[in-house]
Amino acid sequence: MAFRLALALALGASLFQAAVAQTYNELYRPQYHFTPAKNWMNDPNGLLYYNGVYHLYYQYNPGGDTWGAMSWGHATSTDLTHWNHQPVALLARGYPDHITEMFFSGSAVADTQNTSGFGTDGKVPLVALYTSYYPDSQKLPSGKSVNGGQQAQSIAYSVDEGMTWTTYDAANPVILNPPAPYEDQWREFRDPFLFWHEASEKWISVVALAQLHKLVIYTSPNLKDWTYASEFGPWNAVGGVWECPGIFPLAVDGDDANTKWVVQIGVNPGGPPGVTGSGTQYILGSFDGTKFVADPNPSSPALTSTSTTAPETGDITVQDSEGTDGTNWLDYGPDFYAAATFNGLASTNRIDIAWMNNWQYANIIPTSPWRSMLSIARKLSLKTIDGRPRLVQQPTANWASLQTEAYSDTFDTVAEGNQLVPISGKLLDITVTFSDRVAASSSSQFGIILRATSDLAQQTRIGYDFSTKMLFVDRTKSGNVGFDGTFSNTYSAPLAPSSDGNVTMRILLDWSSVEVFGGQGRVTISAQIFPEDNGVDVRLFSDGESTNDVTIDAKMLDSAYDSSTPSRTTLRTSSTPVGTTLTTSTRTTTSI
Repeated sequence: MAFRLALALALGASLFQAAVAQTYNELYRPQYHFTPAKNWMNDPNGLLYYNGVYHLYYQYNPGGDTWGAMSWGHATSTDLTHWNHQPVALLARGYPDHITEMFFSGSAVADTQNTSGFGTDGKVPLVALYTSYYPDSQKLPSGKSVNGGQQAQSIAYSVDEGMTWTTYDAANPVILNPPAPYEDQWREFRDPFLFWHEASEKWISVVALAQLHKLVIYTSPNLKDWTYASEFGPWNAVGGVWECPGIFPLAVDGDDANTKWVVQIGVNPGGPPGVTGSGTQYILGSFDGTKFVADPNPSSPALTSTSTTAPETGDITVQDSEGTDGTNWLDYGPDFYAAATFNGLASTNRIDIAWMNNWQYANIIPTSPWRSMLSIARKLSLKTIDGRPRLVQQPTANWASLQTEAYSDTFDTVAEGNQLVPISGKLLDITVTFSDRVAASSSSQFGIILRATSDLAQQTRIGYDFSTKMLFVDRTKSGNVGFDGTFSNTYSAPLAPSSDGNVTMRILLDWSSVEVFGGQGRVTISAQIFPEDNGVDVRLFSDGESTNDVTIDAKMLDSAYDSSTPSRTTLRTSSTPVGTTLTTSTRTTTSI
């Protein structure tokens, strides 16, 4: 054990030094989305805010840039914008010679009352509940036996505020097998979400029975001893396995007397309409400490199900499935999966982060020496829309520290065609508002073109279709799209105009991604793009006819890394139209 611990610390330290030496200016390297310095990353894990620090753990391969040797990477932040890479927190046991246990997805809490007994000398223990994956049949130090390929739930603890972790080998796994009558599902039993339920004064864990589209709920007084309480599912989207569940309360319209519980679930494949591969749905209902009951679907859809393979291995076979009318999608884009929320924050400050990738092509996206990014942090709320509560998302990071310049303009009319906007860049935060067209033709669209070359051979189009009332992202000409047959595509989300007849879309552009928030966050579309560096133009387009009452507000951003990283975000020096306001601001350079 001492040798294994020393090896893990040495490997973690070497990877940490590689992160420190990294320049972070490679082609496609995101500049304000989190990425590992090198190698593969997938699900965010163990999101926890404690003692002024955000802890981000994540699925990580210490030995390569595709899925494998699953471990928990670690980063910390005080503002959700600038991240400090930390040594690997949980290194695959036996890595690299003969792995006997991998650390799959899970969550973490601060055990402030020391219910676990792991805290000593007044130190508050942090406790992680995660899925242990055992490649081979074996008898464990706890005396428990597992099968080759088994997934079970284990715990680890930290008494130095999350920097080093000790596995609870005396009793792991603390949840060995699924409950009756699902014991045969031991290969597909994973991704526990953990939280403290104040009303019942118990710890709650929610674990996915992936192939059965079920969530099983357990309770515990001490994080060590778990009792099966109930199950939920199938419900709504069941076109692929269920993974990475989460459950949390949110007040509707800020009214604490009207609170709904939100369950979010990764579905792979069988994502949103038009998406090949993975997506994330959410379900509203009630939770009493033992059982989740979903609210009735407004359209009472029929459920459809297909068999799939296990996505934790990255070995995915895409299958056809029918959509369900009642499904609420957390994001309508192709690159938003395994979403997780931070423990340790107030219920009024519920923050979500997702893996910004898709199992359809995750292992082959054209990035190096890393693969995968995470979405920006999003604050979640529930608002009444069209007579029922809907999840609303807003970026929560502090952009002021990154802003370099700003541009705003108002146009009474934008004529049919496209026109150059007097800004350019690779790092932008742009909000565009415009009037709806009441009588719209089938070709009636308006929007903005980003990362465009002068001949428009390369372009990413974000816009609104007035005839269908759909927000869309078109990445068919966004750059390198040939590495997967499904990548070149357009993605849409339903978005009715606001009560004043306007449509608003906010776009966050990074070096290899766009995240679009429609209608003040009523719908979102997240998509990776892989453009060449020479495409930095910004254009407005209006198809079918002119568009009225257009307002554009843009912030040019700098990198979240130190000033040696070129942001290549510039303000055009050409003359600006009447009505244009240009402002500049400075920022204090902060190194991560």
